[in-house]
Amino acid sequence: MKLPMAVVGAGNGGQCMAADLALAGYEVVLYEHPRFADKLRPVLDSGRIVLEGVGREGVAELALVTVDASEALRRAKVINVVMPAYGHDLFFREMIPHLRDDHIVVVWSGDFGSLRLRHMLAEGGFPVRPLIVETNTLPYGTRLIEVGRVALLLTAPKVAAAALPATRTEEALAALRPMWPCLFPVANVLVAALSNPNPICHPPGSLLNVGRIQYSRGNFYMYREGITEAVARVIRKVWEETDALARSLGLVVLQYEDRDFRTTCSIMGVAFQAPFDTVGVIASVIGPKSIRDRYITEDLPYGLVPMSQLGKKLGVATPTIDALINIGCVVCQEDFWQTGRTLEQLGLADLDRQQILQLVEQG
Repeated sequence: MKLPMAVVGAGNGGQCMAADLALAGYEVVLYEHPRFADKLRPVLDSGRIVLEGVGREGVAELALVTVDASEALRRAKVINVVMPAYGHDLFFREMIPHLRDDHIVVVWSGDFGSLRLRHMLAEGGFPVRPLIVETNTLPYGTRLIEVGRVALLLTAPKVAAAALPATRTEEALAALRPMWPCLFPVANVLVAALSNPNPICHPPGSLLNVGRIQYSRGNFYMYREGITEAVARVIRKVWEETDALARSLGLVVLQYEDRDFRTTCSIMGVAFQAPFDTVGVIASVIGPKSIRDRYITEDLPYGLVPMSQLGKKLGVATPTIDALINIGCVVCQEDFWQTGRTLEQLGLADLDRQQILQLVEQG
């Protein structure tokens, strides 16, 4: 039996996932926050999304498109959270009063979003305990052509996933794999979060090219012109610091070979594949278009800041990560150390190494 699905968030990834699920025969509800209803108007009115590209293609008929969280979650068994991490709190607040114990909530490309949702539930005194899952990336490399029309450019051959707590990972994947066979288990949600390629690639590729981004007024292709040999060295160093952070907890993040860092798309060319000319397809993706692009304003405060804070707690040096955060603060004129995702927000600030592991593994 195909489980009824909700997709929360109607950007690039959300519209692609909703269309892909519907074309695969699932009952799909697409939920967007009321604040963004006007931008979604064509889909709200028609209930349709056109999907084209390398996977399923066609006009997807959705069961419901709504800005009512109660209606969206009532109809669903699996809730797919698909949005930049800076939208999590806004959407989680809408979702939490309507969550049930039998829900499976998947925070795709989570940036520690599973821990954030768990902490918000605990902090608010909500007794409900849905099965929360985090992945390291979306299964789709996609871009909106226009609202209601989306192109799938690449797919992820392998997507790391874990439940919170990890004792329920196999239960979660048994429910999700019929739709996404690319999912494979990792030790816990910390491994999934630390294996996200976006915070590793995007901040170095963006911040080390900030002059070009501003000078070109956004006519910039990071994966064509931004990742030179020197930038690739910085990306590799960020990954090495992330790897060291995981190993200090006795964990292992996704591993790469030396050659994986030596292309213009770096490890993103491992995370995502096209049927032909993967490097060329990734190179054709424009962006970041400004210094407020999510390549900086998501991946740095929601990806690198919690990594740095975790490193300080565990006694693991992260000098390259720290430098990128400091540069990003100056470039964007924002203190990401304060506005980013902190250990307090994840419920980890007062825990020691063993307690952190116990939380993510046993609950």
